[in-house]
Amino acid sequence: MADGRHCGLTEVDEDSVTAFREWYDNKSTCSGHPWEVCRGGNSTHIALYVFDTEDGWKLRLAGSSKGRVVETIKMALALYEKKAPFILGKAEEILRMIKGIDNIGIVPETLIPVYYHSLFPDGDRINYFMNLGYEKTEDKTIGNASLK
Repeated sequence: MADGRHCGLTEVDEDSVTAFREWYDNKSTCSGHPWEVCRGGNSTHIALYVFDTEDGWKLRLAGSSKGRVVETIKMALALYEKKAPFILGKAEEILRMIKGIDNIGIVPETLIPVYYHSLFPDGDRINYFMNLGYEKTEDKTIGNASLK
């Protein structure tokens, strides 16, 4: 459903547990994005991962980019309403985003504002980065005062 790099997942017999297990265990055949359900870049796609645990198969929904968070929340609500057990990746960060209390990392103008988590403390839970904008001001005179 995302960008076609499904690594053969769409060809697995959906009624065969054995076929899925064989596909899942054969990691050497995959260098694509089989879990991507909404296309995007490295940090802007939405993925619905399946992973195996001692307790059985689990789902993990991931999509915390500023531009995709609303879609991710709608998907999480749909999974919840269907009583599908899943883990929401970066749940705390997503909650802070929708409450409008998230932190944004301000990086120097010389940096493209992505992937700078290491510049900030982990406890800040920064999920989005930006450069500060520049305001162009003109000299203005009011009475005898000059404002810049």
